[in-house]
Amino acid sequence: MTAGGSAATSSALLSAYTGYTDYLRLTNFGFSIPAGSTILGIQAGVTKESSNLSLTLAGVTLDGSVTDNIVQLVGPGVTSVNRAAGGLAWPTSYATATYGSAADLWGGTTWSTVIVNSASFGVEVSANINGGVLFGTDLVPGASIDLVTLNITYSLPAVLPVRLEQWSVVRQGGANQLTWETAEGGLPGEFVVERSHNGKDWSDLAAVLAGSGVPAGSGAAISGSGASISVSGRWIYNYTDEKPFASGPTYYRLRLHSDGQADTWSVVQVLSAKSIVRPVVTVYPNPFYNTISVSAAETFTHLILTSEQGVALWAKEYPGGITNTQIPVSGLPQGLYYLTIDGVTFKLLKN
Repeated sequence: MTAGGSAATSSALLSAYTGYTDYLRLTNFGFSIPAGSTILGIQAGVTKESSNLSLTLAGVTLDGSVTDNIVQLVGPGVTSVNRAAGGLAWPTSYATATYGSAADLWGGTTWSTVIVNSASFGVEVSANINGGVLFGTDLVPGASIDLVTLNITYSLPAVLPVRLEQWSVVRQGGANQLTWETAEGGLPGEFVVERSHNGKDWSDLAAVLAGSGVPAGSGAAISGSGASISVSGRWIYNYTDEKPFASGPTYYRLRLHSDGQADTWSVVQVLSAKSIVRPVVTVYPNPFYNTISVSAAETFTHLILTSEQGVALWAKEYPGGITNTQIPVSGLPQGLYYLTIDGVTFKLLKN
């Protein structure tokens, strides 16, 4: 998948002197790439032009030029390699130059979704101004930028294979009981239980060894966090979260980790806190097309949109609570989706 954004100032004059210009930093592109996605490459597009490149006096002509100095990605605590195109001259009318690609990580930098979704993630541009003096008159070439775009190519986190057949979360007293079932007992690796307060920022809660537990056919009952049992060729696991979040919903997902293989994720399960009063919410239209509108009589604080396979596509938290919002969904393919609002899940269809 690819996410694109743009930010620009019309004909932004970078400099008016010989040497290299100040850095023009463009940030706050507004990316919202789902947590757990893998960034595969980033491409920047810079629409630029140069001007005032020659000066003629008394039949003598002095030529100047504008070339790249710096083109690099920036983010919280991160600066990429410089992708400036060496001595290539800037065009004399606006044209777009591209840097990086769908498979370029700009020097092998590890770009997490936290970095690229940050308001401080963006691109810095600087130019070399090559002017001069002819008979006491300055030649001052100009460098202007009209538009800068960033496109990020990424892969969504995959769901667990078919061997994970059932997966649920229920409340038991003051704790949350997680239970899942697989079709095979000989899986390598471990199930990592992940937890979130907003469906976007996840932390590891526990690890349960795949295929561990009571031998097949024993008929023993499951007890204790991380226990598992094989029943008729199927393995059942459980984990108890003794201290779920006291307010707001608690989101859970499972990550299957095996050495030497890419991690895979389950669908997301949501359980409201005991104190939560579920709001009366209207979600429309259904089927939806370009936007999903949400309207409620009471304030809500957490939204998460997931695919039919349970992949989180969009999530947002409103700390103060809101009663109305719209979710842009024009780029989604046709199919079934789930919107969870403070623990209440709505089934939606995209036409």
